[in-house]
Amino acid sequence: MVVLLGAVLTASSAGGCAWRERVCGADEYPVRTIATTDDGLACTPDGEEPPAGYERFPDGEVPEYVDELHP
Repeated sequence: MVVLLGAVLTASSAGGCAWRERVCGADEYPVRTIATTDDGLACTPDGEEPPAGYERFPDGEVPEYVDELHP
């Protein structure tokens, strides 16, 4: 099992595959704080409105991966 795992990791890194961390889970979407002085982020379950103090990201600006977040 360990040998197989090592072979898979070696093959994926040699093939240029990069693991990217998602901002939210599969059944959630990211929301941002309304305050312009705060760069807070939270995840809200699909089908629910953002909690108080948060808003949806504008269309085209919704980050899917952590490396897409802008300061």
